[in-house]
Amino acid sequence: MSEAPAMREVLGENPPNNWGKWGPDDELGCLNYLDASEVLRGVQHVKSGEVFTLQIQMGRKDGPGDPLWPGREGIKRKNELDESTWDGDGAPQFPGGLHYADDTALIFLQGSTQYDALGHVWYDGKLWNGYDARTTVGG
Repeated sequence: MSEAPAMREVLGENPPNNWGKWGPDDELGCLNYLDASEVLRGVQHVKSGEVFTLQIQMGRKDGPGDPLWPGREGIKRKNELDESTWDGDGAPQFPGGLHYADDTALIFLQGSTQYDALGHVWYDGKLWNGYDARTTVGG
């Protein structure tokens, strides 16, 4: 596999950008264009009430990995609470006999649940609007 060129090489010395367009503290980028009037304008084009998911499959049925990055290990799901949680004298008690189930999932978030976010990709140490990439350290 050949080595990919550096972003600076691809974009040139003075690449176009919108940093600062909506102020120095902006974290939304072009989502700022999507105000109530734009939503209403879009709704005017709805032809049916059909709904559909925008989600992607969170694992592969044909082997390990996720849909975008096949080399990654797939989602790991664990049942944390189920009806057995409420058995016995030491079980939590809620009014009205409330019980619930809960689970956890260990997944790679970037590229699995979202494809674009202004704080998930950067180069030359800068995120959207000039934020320091070090702000991503520690989540």
